[in-house]
Amino acid sequence: MGGGTMRVALILFFIIFICSTGWAETYRWVDEKGTVNFTQDYGSIPEKYRDQVKEKPDKPGDLRSKTNETPQKKIKGDSAKAFKESPRKDRNEVQQVNKRKIESDAAEGLKTIVSLWKDEKYEALYQYGTDKNKVAIAKENFVRKMKKKNWGLASSWETIQDIETRFKNPTLVYVTARVGHKLKQGGNVKILTETYQMTLEDGVWKTDLSKIMGAP
Repeated sequence: MGGGTMRVALILFFIIFICSTGWAETYRWVDEKGTVNFTQDYGSIPEKYRDQVKEKPDKPGDLRSKTNETPQKKIKGDSAKAFKESPRKDRNEVQQVNKRKIESDAAEGLKTIVSLWKDEKYEALYQYGTDKNKVAIAKENFVRKMKKKNWGLASSWETIQDIETRFKNPTLVYVTARVGHKLKQGGNVKILTETYQMTLEDGVWKTDLSKIMGAP
């Protein structure tokens, strides 16, 4: 091969080499020592520096899919989608749990009231009257009228049973139950189905004392 031919071959080789490298993707990052690094092999970049990689788009095409859309961003997108889809269901579940808790607390409040009523602890029972009741009737009058009543509550399992609740709002629940009434001097038990309006005031479930005063 002559000298001219050799020169032509070398020139062609360098042209091919330069073109091939010129079309490659060049990535740039700065390491912890402040050194600026360049590479055409994305896989050789230390993983801890990949989030700051800047590429030189020498070759036409979309390089964004390799560098800018990291797995973390994809996970973040999936989480946001799941969060967007789930809040309504989660809120409904929380509301149902809270509703059942409120109804249960109101029912327990009525049980306490009935227990004091049955044991004729009228002064303590007065404290479970609503604020409106306490404005309308004084404690002494309430106690005196309750003591004069011929009827009290039955004992044992007949006192209160078959409790049902109806949620109105977080501070108002209607509690329906079968309540056993009995003459204080003895006699047959009269079981009545009654609904009590339970109102939450100052963290305590209270009821209308006038309903208790008007019972048999």
